[in-house]
Amino acid sequence: MLLSASAAAVSTTPAPSTAPGPAPPWAIDGVDVATVVDSLSLEQKVGQLLLLGFGGTVMDGTISSFLDEMQPGGVALFTRNINDAEQTMTLIRAVRSHDPKPACAGPSSSSGPSSSCVPAIPMFVAVDQEGGSVVRLKADAVVLPSAMALGAADDPALARRVGLALGRDLRLWGFNMNLAPVLDVSSNPKNPVIGVRSFGGDPDRVGDIGVGYIDGLSEAGVIAVAKHFPGHGDTDTDSHYALPVLQHGRERLFNVELRPFARAFAAGLPAIMTAHIALPMIGEGTEPATVSAKVLTGILREELGWDGLVITDGLEMQGVIEKYGAGEAAVRAVNAGADMVMVLWFPEKKKEVRQALLDAVRAGRIPMTRVDQAVRRVLEHKAAIGLFSEVVPSIPAARAALHKNDRRALQEVVERAITIVKNDDDVLPLKRGTRIVAAAAQGAFLRGLERSVGARTVTLPWAPTKGATAKDAERVVAAAKQAKADVVVIGMFSGDHIAIVRAVQQRLPEVRVVVVSFGSPWLLNAFPTVEASVCAFGWRDDSAAAAAAVVVGAKPARGRLPVSLVGGIDTSPASASGTGVTP
Repeated sequence: MLLSASAAAVSTTPAPSTAPGPAPPWAIDGVDVATVVDSLSLEQKVGQLLLLGFGGTVMDGTISSFLDEMQPGGVALFTRNINDAEQTMTLIRAVRSHDPKPACAGPSSSSGPSSSCVPAIPMFVAVDQEGGSVVRLKADAVVLPSAMALGAADDPALARRVGLALGRDLRLWGFNMNLAPVLDVSSNPKNPVIGVRSFGGDPDRVGDIGVGYIDGLSEAGVIAVAKHFPGHGDTDTDSHYALPVLQHGRERLFNVELRPFARAFAAGLPAIMTAHIALPMIGEGTEPATVSAKVLTGILREELGWDGLVITDGLEMQGVIEKYGAGEAAVRAVNAGADMVMVLWFPEKKKEVRQALLDAVRAGRIPMTRVDQAVRRVLEHKAAIGLFSEVVPSIPAARAALHKNDRRALQEVVERAITIVKNDDDVLPLKRGTRIVAAAAQGAFLRGLERSVGARTVTLPWAPTKGATAKDAERVVAAAKQAKADVVVIGMFSGDHIAIVRAVQQRLPEVRVVVVSFGSPWLLNAFPTVEASVCAFGWRDDSAAAAAAVVVGAKPARGRLPVSLVGGIDTSPASASGTGVTP
């Protein structure tokens, strides 16, 4: 779905027109973008290239001065800015009162708003609401178990419903941009930063699920920012701390990493976020993709033919600044084809980036035509979702609508994601009358097994230390011995729980073991000989309860494993019961 101005109708309504005459036929949302671009000063144009973060949960003099000085094209809010819906709505409205004002809209202007002079340039207000561990809104909004849960549910139409529900939530909170979805193909179990943030390991399915999700956000009037172009899934380094190197040539890139993005481009994806990764096999050496014209102009614009909005990943990440520094990286990124540069954390870095861009334009390093092209894209995307004409609802009205939003698609994802990966000798479903001990950090999972099959339960810590894990293993083994257990079920969230499973296998070899991963599916690689294994793709209470329901047979397993596992895990095709690995 291509974005349109009508998409904003979910949470806003068009303002009555006070323009002196009809907008030209090429105008978007009544705005002649090219003329507005021409009306901006250099400082305002450079401001539109900035997507910035700031600290604080309430508007104060520091934030106010910062916004007025920087005149950013957008801001991004993080956990440090968000307490609850009402506080965040209040903050966003205060932020938007500092939308940059073009000179033509100043006190000397008597003509009023028109297609060529708007009273203010609306800011993007962005948030990272991927799901899983990357969420900023913890309540009163859709919180996906993880992107990979959506991949396991394997239904683009469901993905669209989720995107629509989330998009409506976001617009009501005051956000108009989501820094999601992740379109990286999750093909490397050793990847420290992507994992279950991806929809899966099949490029076409990642693309199809991603397109559904993006369509939903777009219908709600929210800009989807797909990341991390050209693909961060097969790296083994976190670009927050160092520069990952992707050792793939063009054929592999176009067949795997770029394939989901190409699908999304064809469906009308509005924006992407770049990856700070090196691609030496295409002749770029150690040049990060974020500052590579060969990637952002050559591959993205010319070969893939896409004309959407390009936003960099954070320019305080070591993957790009260890070579150039934030200011120089920003200049190189804009020259390479980026339209907005993201600087989130340190005030001095934000000033450095802004000044570096101003200096580069004045010195001719960045042509004014490149600046105008980037600003045009920024303004066109704002106009496309109706930001120039929106009327922001009152906070009571927004909160009332928020509570009425239909989020039933979320529970469908939670339940349909549960995947039985292995089930030797039909250990599952568990049956009452079997002596069962269950250990997990998820209370909802333990309660479900205790209630349904009379399991004796052991509560594990969420973040165990090595010493604590040894004691936890002793507790589980002791409970199993005391109960004369036939089956021990262990819920895992991280690799710290591996020692518990191994202790049970080694010390109680006659006991059948069921492992449920509430985190990465690749945790199961450590246990090729367990009798049964299950992936929940989420660790919150809803996923824990859904996993318990499948383990005890109250509900069928409907998920399909969206990545390939190695190390002895059953890789047979999915059966009618919903078990097995996706081919």
